[in-house]
Amino acid sequence: MVKTTQPVINPGKRAIVAGRTGSGKSTLAKWLLQVSPGHWIIINPKNTRAYDALPDSNNIDGIDINKIRNSIQEHRFTIITPKASQLSPETLDLLIEWIIGDYTDIGVCIDELYAVHKNGQAGAGLIGLLTRGRELKQSFLGLTQRPAWLSKFLFSESDYIGGMALNLADDRKRMYEFTGKAAFLEKLPAQDWLWYDVGLDLVRTFNPVPLTK
Repeated sequence: MVKTTQPVINPGKRAIVAGRTGSGKSTLAKWLLQVSPGHWIIINPKNTRAYDALPDSNNIDGIDINKIRNSIQEHRFTIITPKASQLSPETLDLLIEWIIGDYTDIGVCIDELYAVHKNGQAGAGLIGLLTRGRELKQSFLGLTQRPAWLSKFLFSESDYIGGMALNLADDRKRMYEFTGKAAFLEKLPAQDWLWYDVGLDLVRTFNPVPLTK
């Protein structure tokens, strides 16, 4: 039996979690962020309130570079909710480019990943975060409702792939294609989740989503 530790995203590591609306993705993400070391920037185009309860967090309405800089200095978690006019994939990708160009040893969480895709392709900022960012200890956690809409590149660069309830067979099939693990073909109950460690080639099942304080 392979002994493993509790899931955590250490500096320079990458993780993706896929699940339908209501499956518990944001709750799981909030827990992963708390147990993973370092400062994190959360890009929140869906304007979900799930991250408001994170300890030592600060919410920023709109992409305001000065406010973001100050927040990173003063808080462990900086939550950015872009304005409607800032929701284009190009604008969000430029934000990611700025982050990875100005900061090392920081994490970026994106909820939702298809918001930073254009025609199914990741932009230069996201690609840079997943490639050059590794040696700069830039961590990554991405969430999505529709893995079938995402670039395969995101999954090929991930150290961990999480799966939650997905209603559509195409999405579950996509997760199987990315991992090669039949467990991802199953339709999970809400709050259950799978965690695939790519390096260990090991899938574990968890239930329920851990509770955060």
